[in-house]
Amino acid sequence: MKIIFSAHSLLKLKQRNIIKQKIIQTVKNPDVVLLSLLNRKMAYKKFGRLYLKVVFIKESDIIVIITQYWDEQFNKKT
Repeated sequence: MKIIFSAHSLLKLKQRNIIKQKIIQTVKNPDVVLLSLLNRKMAYKKFGRLYLKVVFIKESDIIVIITQYWDEQFNKKT
């Protein structure tokens, strides 16, 4: 499975000080995956007291990371 980071994702990765390996770990082994708008998926994984939320699109064997951020709680509504 190939993982590609969008330009937006790479920008936010630096701004939010998130390590790429944690994003890959979240997508490959999430605690929860939910469907979102426009065929997007949201993967959540807990690291310490925070959840890493990764928004991505999966097409065939390619995953495109759209954005990612830390969240204090798991939120099913977003």
